[in-house]
Amino acid sequence: MGFFGRNPDTRIPPEPESPQVLSPSDMGLDTLASVIRILGEFPFDQARMTGAAFSRLAEQWARHITTGTPAPGGSSPASLSSESRRDWTGVRNFVTEYCSESSTHTRSVLGDLRQVIWVFIQNLSHQMRSDEAADGRVNLQLERLEKLAVASEPSALKKEVLSTVIELGRVMEERRVAQKQRVSDLGNQVKVLGQELDVTRRQSEVDVLTQLFNRRAFDEYLERTLELQRVFNQDACLMMIDVDNFKTINDSFGHPVGDDVLRKVADAVTRLFIRKSDFVARFGGDEIAVVLRETTPKEAQTLSSRLLNLLRDIDIERDGIRVKVRGSVGVASSTVGDTCAAWIERADKALYEAKRAGRDRAVVAGD
Repeated sequence: MGFFGRNPDTRIPPEPESPQVLSPSDMGLDTLASVIRILGEFPFDQARMTGAAFSRLAEQWARHITTGTPAPGGSSPASLSSESRRDWTGVRNFVTEYCSESSTHTRSVLGDLRQVIWVFIQNLSHQMRSDEAADGRVNLQLERLEKLAVASEPSALKKEVLSTVIELGRVMEERRVAQKQRVSDLGNQVKVLGQELDVTRRQSEVDVLTQLFNRRAFDEYLERTLELQRVFNQDACLMMIDVDNFKTINDSFGHPVGDDVLRKVADAVTRLFIRKSDFVARFGGDEIAVVLRETTPKEAQTLSSRLLNLLRDIDIERDGIRVKVRGSVGVASSTVGDTCAAWIERADKALYEAKRAGRDRAVVAGD
């Protein structure tokens, strides 16, 4: 016996641990992360992102919310405190863009489905008419067989039965071949239809010369950007780019050279603005517009300088003469209560100011 009569080998069972109680803020973070993970587990199809890619991105956002790891695409905003470096604007934008992209893709798929159903109905109607003709041949043969069964000799009946069997086999084989061909034709028609719809949809949104988005697509994206600005109060900038002395280039070297200049300028712009949310469109003539979400005027100024350098590097030679390409840039940030027309007007005024100041430069509205 040990001290006080207790066996020293006796083990005192540990007291059960009380369950850990999460604070309301931690419960909120866990709940939001769970919602993000559910979105990633059951993703809708999107035109610009596969379901697997979206699931991976959703998991990254969920970890960012729960543990404060760097947000997808970069580190957490430096303006946030060290205790809670979480990019809530990025989370909102992630969910908003997912819902918007999924809705747009769903409407597109439903439109394609309606076209496919119509093609199917047409082919089904044609097949039913073909089947009715074949059934008529079989019915005629069966009627003859029925008459012979009532009044004919066994030998004649046997001959007619064999004839009916042969005719029925021929009809069934013709129907099988016709149905197989019809299914093959339907598959080819659906494939061609899908390709035509993709081409038509792209043609309706893309400028033929530059392969940038056209003015119609630009107007829709600009309106959506303002809606996001109104909801989340996020920074956004509109950049208007104009080729300097473009009319002189056309008059001196011809329109084919002018078209080549526009294509090379468009290529330079798309190589610089590569984020998924960056939207580049041909605004009209030699003017290109870029919508930059989550971008401050200072950041847009830096990007403008990089773009001007890219334009200066464009090298075009015709008949031993080098065509120098320069551009002017006007930038305007969105404001509360903005309209598309007002935003475009401010960016255009900044562009004209850049041209009046000597061209080959960028001006930010309000500086």
